Amino acid sequence: MRKKHPEHVNLERWLVSYADFITLLFAFFVIMYAISQADLSKFQKVSQGLKQAFASGPVGMIDLGGTGGGTTANPFDVTERSTGRVIDLPAGKTNTAGEPDPEIADIKERLEEAISLEVGATELSEKLEMQYDSQGLVVRIATKDFFSPGSIEVQPDLRPILDRIARIIFKTKRIIRIEGHIDDAEVNTPGFASGWELSTARAAWVAKYWIKKFDVNPALIGVAGYSSFHPLTQKKDAYSRSKNRRVEVIVLNNRYETK
Repeated sequence: MRKKHPEHVNLERWLVSYADFITLLFAFFVIMYAISQADLSKFQKVSQGLKQAFASGPVGMIDLGGTGGGTTANPFDVTERSTGRVIDLPAGKTNTAGEPDPEIADIKERLEEAISLEVGATELSEKLEMQYDSQGLVVRIATKDFFSPGSIEVQPDLRPILDRIARIIFKTKRIIRIEGHIDDAEVNTPGFASGWELSTARAAWVAKYWIKKFDVNPALIGVAGYSSFHPLTQKKDAYSRSKNRRVEVIVLNNRYETK
């Protein structure tokens, strides 16, 4: 009877498992890299949209419109902000116009980056809202307690936000319109004949602050006040009223032309 030879043992089978492990490890790092490159602003926008939906009712009722108004007969004219398209912006930001001027779009991107550095990306939607309209870019400074009740001065700890905005918008020759707003409890503030005087004084304070600190050409700036007639919210609690005490900065499509 022939003697059987012992089976040959394959000593390289471990290479198969090793190759599988390396492949899985490579796939893991590819996925991690892809996640790290995801657009944070889109996640923030979705998050804010959900918050608004649960706070105000059905999704179809989410308000994507802007505020502000008034009419004049100069380059600072305000036109309606009721129609347009929505663009990808961080949470709390909406767009109400067609394709913006490329320079205006660049201003928006730089403002977004600058304010994120000042307040942090996670708090951006609570500090700043932006929208395009037929005038240009509307920058709504919606920080809680931006103004104390009855005061025309921006709180000192929030002025760095104004500084970052100024360093960007005044690098161009765009005309800047500053709109002031008050809450309904400030209408009879002592020292001001009406809410229009108080709201205009807030816009004027911001204008003078920028002119003094950044040596801005006053011809680039216009101011207006809308009293309490364009609130962000109709709620009467202290937090909501503090949000209505605000300024809106409009970077107009109009350029300043020297004569």
